[in-house]
Amino acid sequence: MKTKQFLVTFFCLASAALFAQEYKPEANPKAIVVSGNTRFTVLSPRVIRMEWSSDGKFTDNASLTFVNRNLPVPTFTKKETKGELQIVTDVIKLKYKTGSGKFDDKNLTVDFIVNGKTTTWKPGLANTKNLLGTTRTLDGVDGPAKELEKGIISRDGWYLIDDSERPLFDNSEWPWVMARPGDKPQDLYLFAYDSDYKTALKDYTDIAGKIAMPPRFAFGAWWSRYREYSDTEFRDLVGEFKMHDVPLDVFVIDMDWHVKSLPEFFKNGQRQRDQAGEDSGWTGFTWNKNLFPSPEKFLQWTNEQHLKTCLNLHPASGIQPFEEVYPEMAKAMGIDPASKKYVPFDITDKKFATNYMNLVLHPIEKAGVDFWWLDWQQWGSTNIPGVNPTIYLNYVHYSDMERQNKVRPLIFHRWGGLGNHRYQIGFSGDTHVSWESLNYQPYFTSTAANVAFGYWSHDIGGHQGDAGTAELYTRWIQWGVFSPIFRTHATAAPQHERRIWAYPLDNFLIMREAYLTRYSLVPYLYNEARNTYETGVSTVHPMYYDYPKDENAYSIPNQYMFGRDMIVNPITKPIGKENVAVQHETWLPEGKWYETSTGSILKGGKKITMPFTLGDIPVFVKEGAIIPMQPKVERTDEKPLNPLILSFYPGKKGSLKLYEDEGNNNNFKKNAFTFTPVTSEQTGNKTNIVISPAEGSFPGMLISRGYELRFPCSFPPTTVTVNGQNIPYSSEPKAGSWSYSGNDFETRVYVPESPTNKAISVALQFPDYDQQLLSGKKGQIKYMKNFEAFRLLHDWNDGLHSPFEIMSLSQFGQNIEYNLSDIKKEIDGFGTRWNNALWTIQSASEANKVYKPYYELLKTYGSIAERPEFKTEAELDSDTKAKVEFIQKGSEKIYYTTDGSVPTRSSQLYTKAFEVAVPARVNAIACPAGDGSCSSVISKIFYNKKTGLNYSLYKGKWSKMPDFNTLTPVEKGFAPDFDLNKIKHDSNNYGLVYNGYINIPADGKYTFYIASDDGSKLYIDNQLVIDNDGLHGFDEKKSEVILKKGLVPVRLEYFQESYGEGLSVDFSSETMKRTSLFPSI
Repeated sequence: MKTKQFLVTFFCLASAALFAQEYKPEANPKAIVVSGNTRFTVLSPRVIRMEWSSDGKFTDNASLTFVNRNLPVPTFTKKETKGELQIVTDVIKLKYKTGSGKFDDKNLTVDFIVNGKTTTWKPGLANTKNLLGTTRTLDGVDGPAKELEKGIISRDGWYLIDDSERPLFDNSEWPWVMARPGDKPQDLYLFAYDSDYKTALKDYTDIAGKIAMPPRFAFGAWWSRYREYSDTEFRDLVGEFKMHDVPLDVFVIDMDWHVKSLPEFFKNGQRQRDQAGEDSGWTGFTWNKNLFPSPEKFLQWTNEQHLKTCLNLHPASGIQPFEEVYPEMAKAMGIDPASKKYVPFDITDKKFATNYMNLVLHPIEKAGVDFWWLDWQQWGSTNIPGVNPTIYLNYVHYSDMERQNKVRPLIFHRWGGLGNHRYQIGFSGDTHVSWESLNYQPYFTSTAANVAFGYWSHDIGGHQGDAGTAELYTRWIQWGVFSPIFRTHATAAPQHERRIWAYPLDNFLIMREAYLTRYSLVPYLYNEARNTYETGVSTVHPMYYDYPKDENAYSIPNQYMFGRDMIVNPITKPIGKENVAVQHETWLPEGKWYETSTGSILKGGKKITMPFTLGDIPVFVKEGAIIPMQPKVERTDEKPLNPLILSFYPGKKGSLKLYEDEGNNNNFKKNAFTFTPVTSEQTGNKTNIVISPAEGSFPGMLISRGYELRFPCSFPPTTVTVNGQNIPYSSEPKAGSWSYSGNDFETRVYVPESPTNKAISVALQFPDYDQQLLSGKKGQIKYMKNFEAFRLLHDWNDGLHSPFEIMSLSQFGQNIEYNLSDIKKEIDGFGTRWNNALWTIQSASEANKVYKPYYELLKTYGSIAERPEFKTEAELDSDTKAKVEFIQKGSEKIYYTTDGSVPTRSSQLYTKAFEVAVPARVNAIACPAGDGSCSSVISKIFYNKKTGLNYSLYKGKWSKMPDFNTLTPVEKGFAPDFDLNKIKHDSNNYGLVYNGYINIPADGKYTFYIASDDGSKLYIDNQLVIDNDGLHGFDEKKSEVILKKGLVPVRLEYFQESYGEGLSVDFSSETMKRTSLFPSI
């Protein structure tokens, strides 16, 4: 018994000691200057604390904002002469008229340099160019928030934090809030930083406390939904995640986990208020056994599944009499349980908070709950002036976990004001499902870095309102992948669906790929979390932190830095019904950047506009960056980081220090962690990689590890060595070899496991080819593969438009892997082949507009002239000659023919309008003035109303040609030619009969061609010439006929059943090239 008591006492003292290390509020005396009733503390060359009190007494207690003032003393001078005190650092010069009392604009100034000019700050000076911070909640927001609080970062080059009315912490074992003593003292902190925003945040978090470092699992996927889930449903849901190969780490269980409805909560069907005046059931701490019959077994199961569990709390009603824990809690608070009087909630009452933690929450945590969702939505003040319950709830819950010292603290909560960055993660609130809400969140999230609030978690997909589209949810998921915390959420309304596999297959596959991308980047995210902890710069932060002198950094609000090496510019607007891609503008700073969706190497220093499809996320990686990644996993802690994937992006040199620790405790604060330095350097065509020994140690660290080194946008190397030894090529991933991904144009080196305390050197000799030749090819192949799949589903006419180049290019990457030695030759010929495929798609797009959106995307990567446009109409009233005129585009030249032949650069050059005798087919192409591919042919038949065909349209379903003479047409009319698109009809189950005349130019043998889907028959001079009857695809048949010069009657019968339609009729002779058959009169 004595031993147990000793252990408990030792644990409490150890926990308190650890907790106390976080607070060093008393500044070094050498940093302090006292003059009468004023005190100045030089906290850094850029930050000075300025205090005035009527009685000359000052506080050294931590406040809700500032907790660490014992910092290295900066170099400064102080001088007091002629009634003036001067304090000068390398950055600021403070002047105060001694003995003049309270600070005002008459007795206190601070000078510093902003944008090369001296700025003088005085009390009351407005901060007019503030770049803003964040706000407590986005509840009910449909687009931008109404107002954001001001942030530390301002283009004024300074910011003042008035801490005068902020409450203080006492110096007890568990520091507790107290009102600030004194008669309205002044306590001001001036930050002067010019445009060095990162240093300003480092200063701020040095004084206000570090940005809390979340446990590693927090960077995985979170599932959350406001719905009455049961134990069984959660088990089924996890099974669905597994079945659909979607990773998951965190379950957030909304308020339905606890008792929400009891008979006494209602009267006449209406929910009643509880003793605290809130809706009965809003607050709860007792498991709902109807949904969770055995909470302990449920939590045991989540732990076995390596899932972290978070429960929602709305604690405002305190402990009501129906709660299981009520008797014990009532006794602890001096309330007779028999009285059935509730225990009021007062988080600032230390006795209440201690009992609340020990008696109410700790037993639930012990059963297996990992952290809490503090969804405070009630009053905004407490019994202690200046203390809002939001931040204090966050402090109490977070510090309670800290004091327990079992796992790394984590809470899920709302923003409570400056200082709240010490307690992560933020819950942004119940937004509407809309493009406007999505569009606001990237800016909102990056801007919160201005108050060091780096871990906002949004309701991915939106919380309430309309269902939204599959495209909207897909884009929201993609943004979520590159946001601080990746958590989906919505109401229980049936229109809201957050299971990605419940969406159309194409959307699901894109969203799953996004999930997998998130998990692959966990090492990078965790590495950046450590950097955030050290520097105060959030992983998601505005562009102007890195490029403060460039106006562009302030002009694209949704674009942000994602860590130190990536720019992300998420797409937050719909593509549009007539497109497969959206044109998206991004500003790229100076240097080179690698866009990951397309594999493009881009030169910075300008704004660029690129097309992105639904499957693309605009991510730009800095040249030379080394990005740490991990293999595919279901959970972040599924297995050790072995092998470690390192992606080396194009650039002359790069470096990385990979941070690792145990992942879910605070031992890292006692130096239990490692850094593994990695460098890359390119000399000529040789790239040298050095992975240095791990620096430091922690329990459970890997003593040996393998590596997969990736080199995006590279040609296959000629040699690869690891520690001086050559390793061979392998078509499959295998330790001690290298391979090549043709679709990604990426070399991959598989380094065998070796001790982490030993250095590894890898050298790759690449051929003497320009890396820029591969730029964008990854995207081109991907888009052509997508088009090939699309083409096969949309009635492509192989007879008119050969798909072979399209098919070949869609397999270009795989073919490269089959013949690595031919890659340079294949790349050299790629552009010509691409333009050939474009020519075919351009031509097919004229016949079937469904292909046009893909053509618009694919032409971005080609150099093919656009088809010319006819300016004149084809139909004439009675004239025998038609005027032909084209719309001239730029410097492109137009060539044309009037005999039905295909024009070339040798054909007639168009210079002005001309006339043709009708009927006539005019074919035309456009060609660049210099080199480059000409466009596909555009064609138009010019005719008068006496020229053409009579048609009869029939409705019916047939498997072979009917006897139309026995049927009654539903419509009769006139058509200029055999183009089905010129007659309005249903797409299935119809028949057409054309009757007219054709002009035979000379005696001779003529070949007729008819292609159709489904059946067709062609009669020339009242004789059946071609029988292409039956149900079939777009098949062509031909036949030869000897004809005399002059007008000959023609009849064509056609029917279409389903699955595509098509009709094409041509003829040719020994003296006439094959051309479309068109009528004469």
